Amino acid sequence: MQHTTEEILHQIYLFSSFSMDELAKIAEKTKYKVLEQGEAVYQEGNEAKAFYVVMYGTLKILTSTEKGDDVSVTTIATGDHFGEFPFLDQGKRAGTVEAMERCELLEIPFDHLQHILDSDKELALKFYKGITTYLVKRMRLLTHDLAYARELKKRYS
Repeated sequence: MQHTTEEILHQIYLFSSFSMDELAKIAEKTKYKVLEQGEAVYQEGNEAKAFYVVMYGTLKILTSTEKGDDVSVTTIATGDHFGEFPFLDQGKRAGTVEAMERCELLEIPFDHLQHILDSDKELALKFYKGITTYLVKRMRLLTHDLAYARELKKRYS
């Protein structure tokens, strides 16, 4: 069964509190993209113009070390979104995102999203509340992972 863009977005935590009418506004300029295994969505250091929702597939986020080696930071999969940080801070891409298998994505352009949020304050409130909650959860997980890594380092040093 084919799902509409609105239905797919509604399944994502970030957009779960949005009405179908609100999601239709976002879906207007949302693009469907397919990546084959090994293809990059974007490269570390690139200018950011959109963020992405994973409809299907698994991707890895890589970042470069001082030595120039690429290190896999995490994986993202069906139902996740990524690439939203530059929407919030206007920064460059902090990592490279590469498909680990054939992936289907929705690309949400920053300029379109900003226009919608600027014209609908209630929608903007839902979006920023959703993204704040999501980022807090990620920060808690990262804090837990760092504490665990430090404990292991102490134990085996």
